[in-house]
Amino acid sequence: MIRDGENFAIALLGAGIGFLNGFLGGGGGILVVCALVAILKMPQKEAHATAILVILPITIVSAIVYVFNQRVDWLYTLFATLGVIAGGLCGAVLLKKLDPKVVQIVFSAILVIAGVKMFF
Repeated sequence: MIRDGENFAIALLGAGIGFLNGFLGGGGGILVVCALVAILKMPQKEAHATAILVILPITIVSAIVYVFNQRVDWLYTLFATLGVIAGGLCGAVLLKKLDPKVVQIVFSAILVIAGVKMFF
């Protein structure tokens, strides 16, 4: 629940995440989940579901910019989209069934693995 006076801070946080998502081409959802849980104290499952909806407009705007600048490989986009839709459906169903602590552990493990992989 948003308390009085937090709207500006949340919008500013969103602007920063939107910038990073547009600049890096993705990853905004991870930042939104972290921000919602750590800063706004939102429950883990609610944060994941909210992040999906928060990232949707960022993704649309970023995609339009990339398409306009002809930076899209349409064949990869087609196959990746099919996989993302299938994976997204499975993930959403699984999120509903898993204990929030398990979701937190899996999310944290993925972040650590991705961070180590990017470091090396």
